[in-house]
Amino acid sequence: MVEVEYNKKNLERCMCRSCPVQMDSVCANDRKLKMMDMLDNMKEGDLMPEPNHIAGIYCAIGKASCSDLDTEQTCQCTKCPVFKENDLSTGYYCKNGIED
Repeated sequence: MVEVEYNKKNLERCMCRSCPVQMDSVCANDRKLKMMDMLDNMKEGDLMPEPNHIAGIYCAIGKASCSDLDTEQTCQCTKCPVFKENDLSTGYYCKNGIED
């Protein structure tokens, strides 16, 4: 099983914030705003927020808890540096959870 680290570096490089799957999600957009504010004030080594408060790095935290994602839209996981650096192979982690 591939294990992607749940850390600030991966969260900052994650492309979920601009993903078409999340674009029209009220839930994800609210979390993105809070997440961006949190990242601005967070230092490396600080405790990470609870995963259910994050709109991103689903390859590390599992399925999204937002129920209004549009998984009919094109996933962009394969373009993400976190995906590439961890040799991931599937995508739609927001819908399918962590890769086995």
